[in-house]
Amino acid sequence: MKKKISLSSAISYIFVAMTVTFCLTMIVSSKIFEAKVDSVSQKEIMYDKISDIDKSVRQNYYTAVEYNKVLENMSAGYIKGLGDSESKYYTSNQVGEYQLVMDGKIIGIGVDFIKSREDSGYMKIYKVYTDSPADVRGIAVGDKITAINGVSTIGMSLENANEMLSGVSGTTVDISYMHENSEKQISLTHKAYDASSISYLKEEEYGYISISAFTKRTASELDYAVKSLTDSGAKSLVIDIRDTISKDFDSAASAADVLLKEGTTMYAVYKDGERKVLYTSNKSATDLPIVLITNSRTGYASEMFAMMLKDVSGAKTVGTTTMGKGTLQKMFRLPDGSGVELTVAKLSPVTSDSYNDVGLIPDYEKELDPSIESFHTLPMSSDPQVQRAFEVAKNLVSSK
Repeated sequence: MKKKISLSSAISYIFVAMTVTFCLTMIVSSKIFEAKVDSVSQKEIMYDKISDIDKSVRQNYYTAVEYNKVLENMSAGYIKGLGDSESKYYTSNQVGEYQLVMDGKIIGIGVDFIKSREDSGYMKIYKVYTDSPADVRGIAVGDKITAINGVSTIGMSLENANEMLSGVSGTTVDISYMHENSEKQISLTHKAYDASSISYLKEEEYGYISISAFTKRTASELDYAVKSLTDSGAKSLVIDIRDTISKDFDSAASAADVLLKEGTTMYAVYKDGERKVLYTSNKSATDLPIVLITNSRTGYASEMFAMMLKDVSGAKTVGTTTMGKGTLQKMFRLPDGSGVELTVAKLSPVTSDSYNDVGLIPDYEKELDPSIESFHTLPMSSDPQVQRAFEVAKNLVSSK
């Protein structure tokens, strides 16, 4: 039996609903207004401070001011003031270089090197890129960089050496290097050159793939490598992402898509606290067991790639704990051509806990012996981490 509601009761209900709606609207509006007022107040304080500094400089600084330089440094300082080491400011030239790297090009002289334990710590070259400035001028694997722009590399850190050798296209760097027991001096001009991010080979029953970076071409290169190795009879895949520090998260997700079944591969938690789907896979998964090799210089996009494979396909990891860079950065272009790379979210794996500031702890820990200079200079048969990965892969195949 339906109960009838009187007209007066209905009017009362409507009035109550309108009152509640009005109150909620006022509360929300009040909060928005307060946030805007607070934002305006903060902006006024910030602009007033800059104005006061500018006034003091114009009145008292002893020489002419390069205002373009001031503006660039001030912009960089704003981003640095966030206290987030992953957020950065880029000049318009740097944005162009950044995009070239994302497209699969390398900017530099064309060598990879380690800090040698011999010769008082010179930089030993272990890779020379084809058609790079170094390659064209005859620099070879095994040569040692002894000085950069007149500064000896003895006592220089690997990071400082890389920084001193870097530069935008068209700029030059002077290096001294040892080649076949004789020292040479040369000036090299930085330029962009193509470099594959994938190398692969079949070792017995294993398909070995090395990923040096994640770029827009990595997914197609990986797809080709996997098909080639599968066609040649590989029963498992060992993917080496040691020393792979790349921030192209979209390209890493596309590469993972080559290997993973359909479904969600990564979530992200944004400013509002909401967990949203970030990446999905829509391709057929490979049915080959996968083992990943990681180390303390496996970071950013490569860590995300590894976590996707672990969570979604059950891939195993061998090596040492990764960097722990579990946040997402995006580049935002500014009207004048410059840009800011900002951390926009915290990555949230499908099933595992966040690895930010923690890193991915390997399923099978295997460190390099301290006596080994670098895995880059080891033949595969003598690389303990690769050999351990092959053992794990073999066990995975036999247990299928």
